[in-house]
Amino acid sequence: MAGAFSVGALALAAEGANAVGAVRLTLLPDGLEIELVRAAGFRAGFVPGGVAESVEMRVPFTAIRGLVRRGRALCLALDPSVSAPYTRFTLARFTHNPAEALGRAYEARRRAALSVALLPGPLGLLTALAAPGSLVSGPLGRLSLGLVIALVAWLLLREALRLATWGGPDSDRQRDAFEVELCRRLGFAPVTTAPFAPPEAGPIAAPAEPSPLRAPLLVGIVAVGAVAGVAFLQRYASPPEAEEVEAPVPPLHAGLASLVTDLTPSDLVAAAPRLPRCVCARAHSPLWKDGIPLLEVLLASRPEDGSGRVFPSLQRGDRAGYDFDLSVVNNGQESLREIKVVVTFARRNAEGRRVGAKDRGLYWGSSLLGGRAVKWHLSGPGTEMRIEPSITSLLDPETTEPASSDAFFELGKARQRIVRIHAAKMLAYLRDARANEVLTALGAPSPGEEIVLARIERASRPVIACDLAPGPEGALSACLFNGSVTPQRTVALREVPAEEGASPRRAPLTVEVPVHDGVRVSAPLGGTGVPAEIEVELASP
Repeated sequence: MAGAFSVGALALAAEGANAVGAVRLTLLPDGLEIELVRAAGFRAGFVPGGVAESVEMRVPFTAIRGLVRRGRALCLALDPSVSAPYTRFTLARFTHNPAEALGRAYEARRRAALSVALLPGPLGLLTALAAPGSLVSGPLGRLSLGLVIALVAWLLLREALRLATWGGPDSDRQRDAFEVELCRRLGFAPVTTAPFAPPEAGPIAAPAEPSPLRAPLLVGIVAVGAVAGVAFLQRYASPPEAEEVEAPVPPLHAGLASLVTDLTPSDLVAAAPRLPRCVCARAHSPLWKDGIPLLEVLLASRPEDGSGRVFPSLQRGDRAGYDFDLSVVNNGQESLREIKVVVTFARRNAEGRRVGAKDRGLYWGSSLLGGRAVKWHLSGPGTEMRIEPSITSLLDPETTEPASSDAFFELGKARQRIVRIHAAKMLAYLRDARANEVLTALGAPSPGEEIVLARIERASRPVIACDLAPGPEGALSACLFNGSVTPQRTVALREVPAEEGASPRRAPLTVEVPVHDGVRVSAPLGGTGVPAEIEVELASP
């Protein structure tokens, strides 16, 4: 449109404003058009009452009641009889794309605020500790250098926080351009001279805005002063040379000196070699050997036995069919939406072909929070079935965080036994000691779940083994981690057999594992390959 001027901005929740969010302002030849891209009503002490998205309103220039500058923000007031309910805007962070800027502004300010609060102290401490002795001398010099570096980092990060809040020079230029253009449309311009000043006084200079070079200049002055102070201390506060020491260091007591000098190499006992350190995130276990699915599908027969397996049974009319409960659990931290599960029931004829296939579709449209479960009851004819969830990805330690241990602990109070068993498994996966509480509440294992409960119990023990790898001559390399509050001494490593009746391998191993630390060991377990599960035997207290 000819003669139009458009700019986007963020309406802040400032005093006197009654609208917040992203807006677009367009100056037309006959009025001002305000597009509420994502805006909501605002009143001090109340949450937003309604959200508007892509709503436009147009007001004539005569409806503009005020346009003032407050700091780096621009305050715009409109006639309430024309533009209600949004009449007062405090505009900042001017941009070309206000909808995208709303998310970027919040994220940038949050990161900048965290950086201002968390980074200066550690940066000053690391610089003070890593400074060479030729640059700083003594604790006082290191402390001074650390304080200077922390102050410089704080100043720079505070300036970055201001830029993240207000948008920087580009936002200021667009704000000024919008203000000048709106003033021109309203028929007035800012006064640059004082009409009441005497002629000989000349024009009164307008107050200049703070220079953008103020912060870097201040940082440079502080840095130069710090370097000069360190050089002065190094020059005039250095320790005396060796020849300037007046008295030698007094010798040790004669009796102690004689004991030390009379020792022979044969009297010294060689210290035990220090084992390499390591860390275990979780135990080596078949429970999560193939990964943890983001959406866990759990089956429970009726009556429930906790095994997680369902089988067809005779239904009405002497026909085989299924009758069970299906639950899904969100193992991830982020909420899941649009959960779909397709269950196909079928049977096979005398030739072995699948016939009589019937599908059952399950749908959950609401958000399923992390560590929560939802259940359906299913029944269908057939002798076999197939389950196809819409989400088949696995938890990725680098991209997908698991749900919190508190959420899984609450899941351990669910009505279904198979869901409570899964909660105990995830607590063991997260190395949360409350997995034992959930196991205790389950009581004695029922047939079909003994193996799973035993694996969860072993993975929840204070001392676990992880990062297994085959070593030379049948040895097994493993990391032993102690998660308890007391040192633990091991007796042996024992293989947990995958099948009943198999003779497990066992390797004696006497190692003391420190508190909340791990050591890498090599045990002569014999055989080949890596065991599916290892049990750490501890010495009796």
